[in-house]
Amino acid sequence: MKVLTTITPAVLVLILITKSSVAQDTSAIPDEVTLFKNVRIFDGTTNTLKEGLDVLVVRDTIQKIAENIPAEGSYEIEVSGQSVKRVGDPYGRQGTYSFQVTDQEGKATKKKVTVNVIDGGGMTLMPGLIDSHVHFNLSMDGGRPGMERSRWDTISAYGMAAAQEWLADGFTTVRDMGGMSNGLQRVIDRDLIDGPRIYLCAGMISQTSGHGDMRLESQTNPAENNLSKLGIIHIADGPDEVRKAVRMNFNLGATHMKLMMAGGVAGNKSPTFASQYTDAEILAAVEEAATRDAYVAVHVYRDEHIQRALKLGVMSIEHGQFISEDTARVMKEKGAFIAPYIAAVQSDEILTHPVYGNKNSFEYARTVEMKEATKDFVNIIKKVKPNIVFSIDVVSTNGVEARRHRDHEKWIFAESFGNFEALIAMTSMGGELAKLTGRNNPYPHDLGVIEEGAYADILIVDGNPLEDITVLGGNKEWFTAQPRGRGIETIKLIMKNGKVYKNTLK
Repeated sequence: MKVLTTITPAVLVLILITKSSVAQDTSAIPDEVTLFKNVRIFDGTTNTLKEGLDVLVVRDTIQKIAENIPAEGSYEIEVSGQSVKRVGDPYGRQGTYSFQVTDQEGKATKKKVTVNVIDGGGMTLMPGLIDSHVHFNLSMDGGRPGMERSRWDTISAYGMAAAQEWLADGFTTVRDMGGMSNGLQRVIDRDLIDGPRIYLCAGMISQTSGHGDMRLESQTNPAENNLSKLGIIHIADGPDEVRKAVRMNFNLGATHMKLMMAGGVAGNKSPTFASQYTDAEILAAVEEAATRDAYVAVHVYRDEHIQRALKLGVMSIEHGQFISEDTARVMKEKGAFIAPYIAAVQSDEILTHPVYGNKNSFEYARTVEMKEATKDFVNIIKKVKPNIVFSIDVVSTNGVEARRHRDHEKWIFAESFGNFEALIAMTSMGGELAKLTGRNNPYPHDLGVIEEGAYADILIVDGNPLEDITVLGGNKEWFTAQPRGRGIETIKLIMKNGKVYKNTLK
């Protein structure tokens, strides 16, 4: 479908559409196009702000980035599905802003559209943020007992509230790493509620007595467990059961898989040294995921476990803070990704937490062990530079406390690796990880970049995040931080998929 577009300040566009169908309607034509002017651009990949460029958004994608996008001109675009892609040379003849749709029989229909010109006031235009490890359906209060007591509608309501919170903080895309099927994703994609774009793994897959086995002591049968019944976790032992769990997750809308391959700090059934799943079980997941062009991520900490995962074809390491330099190099060679939770190992404030800082809890000893074992993590990552993405991984937390977690993680990530590396992890690198879903990707355009053809996920920020991460909400304080309301004041505009969800520009 070819479209001829003419741009003028008169808020009308002339477009001619032809297609080999009996008739055309105006559904492929946007009701509004958006033109950003007077901005400095962080494009998601370059360690500088680009000056003197305008950004034109048509439908859900970035159509044009150029100096002084003119008040009048013309170029061809190709309409395909829900997106618009430039295919011709801009700036030809002059005209007015209206759409003219011509069917096969030559009958023409015109449609006018509004051009929404947004003056950024010299502020920073940048990609929407990407959080590559969230647990929206695990955000309710009370830990495991709280989740076990909760009805599905309570869990879902907490998940919906979390989605709204993340979008309000500028996160336009998230990767849910356990506990979420595609119900909320579909409602958000229909624009019925506000929330980020969601990549999801559906139920976490765990062996019996693994890190994802969240049964209470009285529950000896997985069928008795609330989270198993709701598909939030799958207890699977043996290659055949693992394959079945992967297939069930695809039935629930998963774009990738998550296996619990080792123990963790939380969960009294599985210490960090505990290796989980045999090679055959992990290969079963990797092979089955590959049938849908998907990949497997694993929860793991220790270096020897990371090595085994990479050898077996795992492409995403969740946490992985015990990694050695040699293993980091293998990860880089394979193009795999690591999604660490930096605050848990780099911030001393974790030892003031009522659970992880409680010397009478089993979590305290594991926290101290982790902080000691991960003291070289930042230096290794900075030296080797494997693919690293931004990860918050907060569970059983919501509202003010979850905001504190998000804000501190932004700050500690930037403090550890530098602002530019933190921004890359939160934008373009998260977008690269999203591409691992391959042909299973529900969102095929580029994410985390300000580039022509990429999704129009855009923030306008009052300040330069390359110099000051606090303009994105970063906060040096964690549990002692002053409470704040929903949203970040210095993020003045939030656009996702070409739709503006927040605009406080004057």
